[in-house]
Amino acid sequence: MEKFVIDPIISEQFKYYQNMCSLLAEFKDSTFAPPAALEKINEWEEENDTVLPHQYKSWLMLTAESSILDQFIDFSWPEIGTLKEENDIIIIASVIGDGETVFISRSDGKIMSIFEGETKEYNDFDDFLTIKSLYIESMAEEFIGEDWGDIYDEMFED
Repeated sequence: MEKFVIDPIISEQFKYYQNMCSLLAEFKDSTFAPPAALEKINEWEEENDTVLPHQYKSWLMLTAESSILDQFIDFSWPEIGTLKEENDIIIIASVIGDGETVFISRSDGKIMSIFEGETKEYNDFDDFLTIKSLYIESMAEEFIGEDWGDIYDEMFED
């Protein structure tokens, strides 16, 4: 049996995203599906002749799919691009606010997004999550106020 260790950075990001969604639940809906089984992920990789990056695989093992803050970010089950010229990409999410599609390059495993024809490359999946969390934090400030961080700390202190 293969041993897989969830990346602790991604586990921390996941917890932060869940907490921020709880903090903003009065204003925006979010859902997190149950985790994907490693066997299901491995089967998908084998069927599609590809290997998912460790950090993204870790995310799937925390939630197979999720909809963050009224679909600001929709993380979906990985899907190979549907057009012939897209079969080198694995679509993993969409950012509804601006129409950004997030994908993994099958050739090198890089996390990228495309918006209005412009491609952006992220350092890794953690980098993508960190950049999008800045918008989530601005949402918290908009709905809760400048002291949202203090409220967050009170609600989620370890």
